[in-house]
Amino acid sequence: MESVTDPKLLENRLFYKLGEFTYDYRKKVLVVGLLACIGMASLIAMGPNWAESWGVGEHESVQASELREDAFIGEEEDAEGFVFLVYHESLDDSSQEWQDEVTSALADWEKMDDVSIEYSWDTTGDERTEFVYTDEGGFWAKNRITINLDRTSAKSLYADNHETIDISNDFDSWKTGQIAIDVTFDTRIQDDLITAELISGPLTLIILGIVFGTIIAAILPLGVAILTVISAMGLTIWLSNTMEVTQYAINIITLIGIGVSVDYSLFLVNRFREELNRGRDIRTSTAMTVATAGKAVFFSGVTVAIGLMGMLFFTGTGLPSLGIGGTLAVSVAMLFSVIVLPAVLAILGHRVFIGKIKFAFSTENDTGDGVWAKIATTVMDRPWAVLIPTLVILLGAGLPFLQADFSIASRDALPPDDETRVGFEHMDEKWPETAVNAALVVMDFDGQDPLEESNLRAMHRWMVNHVNDSRVIEAFGYALPSANMNESQVVAFWQTPDEFLTAEEQATREYFRNEFISNNVTFVVFSLNGPITGQDSRTFVQDVRDERNEFLDNLNMGDDGVLMVAGFAAYSLDILDSIKENLPYALAFIFISTIVLIFIQVRSVIIPIKAIIMNILSISATFGMLVFVFQWGNGAELLNFTAQPIETTNPVIIFCIVFGLSMDYEVLMLSRIHEEWEVTGDNTQAVANGLQKTGRLITGAAAIMVVVFMAFGLSSVVILKQIGLGLALAILLDATIVRALVVPSTMRLMGKWNWWSPQWMNKLFPSKTIEIDPEISDE
Repeated sequence: MESVTDPKLLENRLFYKLGEFTYDYRKKVLVVGLLACIGMASLIAMGPNWAESWGVGEHESVQASELREDAFIGEEEDAEGFVFLVYHESLDDSSQEWQDEVTSALADWEKMDDVSIEYSWDTTGDERTEFVYTDEGGFWAKNRITINLDRTSAKSLYADNHETIDISNDFDSWKTGQIAIDVTFDTRIQDDLITAELISGPLTLIILGIVFGTIIAAILPLGVAILTVISAMGLTIWLSNTMEVTQYAINIITLIGIGVSVDYSLFLVNRFREELNRGRDIRTSTAMTVATAGKAVFFSGVTVAIGLMGMLFFTGTGLPSLGIGGTLAVSVAMLFSVIVLPAVLAILGHRVFIGKIKFAFSTENDTGDGVWAKIATTVMDRPWAVLIPTLVILLGAGLPFLQADFSIASRDALPPDDETRVGFEHMDEKWPETAVNAALVVMDFDGQDPLEESNLRAMHRWMVNHVNDSRVIEAFGYALPSANMNESQVVAFWQTPDEFLTAEEQATREYFRNEFISNNVTFVVFSLNGPITGQDSRTFVQDVRDERNEFLDNLNMGDDGVLMVAGFAAYSLDILDSIKENLPYALAFIFISTIVLIFIQVRSVIIPIKAIIMNILSISATFGMLVFVFQWGNGAELLNFTAQPIETTNPVIIFCIVFGLSMDYEVLMLSRIHEEWEVTGDNTQAVANGLQKTGRLITGAAAIMVVVFMAFGLSSVVILKQIGLGLALAILLDATIVRALVVPSTMRLMGKWNWWSPQWMNKLFPSKTIEIDPEISDE
């Protein structure tokens, strides 16, 4: 049964008056909106000053790394670099051919003022073992290129010049090392984002054309998306010059900005066309559009922003930058959609119907007999038969998440055949003492001598004890110069006077002193078994930290002596602990704010609580599928990735985005259902009519989101692949199973209790604009 909202019911409400104002000053509003967009976009010209996303926060692993750098690197702490790894099956680096090829490949780098190069053939003694390796297959050599610049400048120099390094096909070579990995990640992600935009843009326009059936109506949402993205990018780049923001904030602007802009515009354009089709004049149609769809978009935008702002709580990670970028994108999209877009619609008027598209959905009127009307009727007639199977599906899909393992992204997030990843894997295999999968234990004796006999004996026992751990391959440190030395031999190695040692023995001792001891600070490297993202590596770090007080009691240290653990596994553990620590606060903020916002809109306590439960169900199902695909490796060959733990921050990113977008659809649907409820007072009819009238739009909006996110899911980097595919699956589940089946069936079963609210809350949040049926108000 068709129900129509009378404009007289809304004409005294704020958003209705905003719509009238927008119509009356439509050209001025449009000009101001465009000038604001140009002003924000012009901030891009400032140029970004991105903060580093790795090694941030006051984590123990970061402090340990800084302590080691201060002690062993000193004033060269700004030096960064990479490795040029070379292999040949028959030649070695003593041959002239080898040396000519390598020096030719690095000729351009040799000329740079801020660059120094250590060639493998220039090394001697124990140092040479760090640079060369021989096996049955041939000869391997590292050439270390040091860039005496800060990290950002070093990355820029490498990005601009790494392609100049080229060697003969007779040699195998790899450009690798930390700077190379960082630049590869950044380059691949940026290239993948451009590819995603090129794929999603045309497909989005096609979907809009199918949903609206006219060219003009289809172009409008895409226009708002473009204005949103460039405006939010300008604001973010400006913020990067005033506070710490990483470049990944830009990525989320593209990811979220396009989707929500199109979503919001879609609902406003559709409502405007609907009002015109009812024979209303343009001014009334504009006012009704803003009063209904505009109000829903406003609350939806605030709700999505709240979800994204949840990332701001996770200090010490890169998540706050993503929260800033996402919140800016959603806020700009909401403002442009609620204020500027209605001005454009008011100017266009009936021209919004220009350019009929064949094979599009019928959009002139909701006749009540379409597919969404049938779904609504089925759900209303058989709520239990719909609800129980869908809940079983969602709960079953979420079960794999109970076995989830988490780690920060490593080189394994790159494609298996990536040059920098392959080179790193070769170095870890040939030189395990410098392996990335290692725990770096840094100790400051605070003025006491690490070479004191009691310290030597305690350190030796401690190192040997850990070497016998199945998780450890080898250990490297001053208290174990050779793996087969016992405690007394280690003491003799360090305390025997020089005159009783050969020149070679003196050189070896001096090498270990320079390598492992500086200003009473020393470090031990434990090379660990298994993948660098593995659980065993993190548990080893945790065990070392848990047992350190007992070990420190056996050492002669100053009062401020410390033992801290650094390395990839340690940093990954610190990030995971930081997320666990801040998660309750973020969830409390998101849930409480969402309940309050939805209550203010629909005057119900039950609906927001139910909405949160429904969203958690769909998100948990998504997390379960992430484990099934990325951790268990189902589809690894098809999608070209290595099975690995879920990136530690990705569940937070996906939760905050999906929760916001799910509530977006919830708010848009509830707004229409509540509008029908105000007109009819019949819960069943209101739910059926609301589902019928929003079903096509939510499907179209979700289809656009899925296309955008799936395009990001095609990324070559697993971090983006997990986010893209996870978001696409979550939105697909939410817009189909949850929004079309679970939500209306639960609302049908709960009847008028959907709209219940206690009297004290109605007094706390008074509203003159929404009338509550006295039959369901708490007396």
